[in-house]
Amino acid sequence: MKQEKDLRAWAYARDLTAHPHVLIGQMSQVLQEAERRGIAVVGTSQDMSSGRTLERMGLLSALRGTRTKYANAVIVRDVSRLSGDRYVLLRIMETLQDHGAVLICTAEDAYASLLAKGAAHLLCQRADGLGLGLPWLP
Repeated sequence: MKQEKDLRAWAYARDLTAHPHVLIGQMSQVLQEAERRGIAVVGTSQDMSSGRTLERMGLLSALRGTRTKYANAVIVRDVSRLSGDRYVLLRIMETLQDHGAVLICTAEDAYASLLAKGAAHLLCQRADGLGLGLPWLP
């Protein structure tokens, strides 16, 4: 089981607003929380866009970091920063799961949010079936 002190996290922020200060504030909060918790941040990226697609430069950078093992976690404010679309969210979480990475949320419990979105159960079944770990910290 991974512990926060052993993580190399990629910090990711996303917002749909056309106001860069919102995105900057979100990233600042994520980075401050990572520092407070002793989580090493090895990369950052952000998107000013909808979360309805996987084709976002910032998200793709974060996922590339986990695929290459440069990062073993993605840290965000909340699950909705990844996507509000259940299908897109599942694809992102499956990518983390496939590469042994975990999601950390600074403003909510990732498991509870994934459970509410109907994704946690599917990811648990997938973990059991494929012998993978869960893509969030317990």
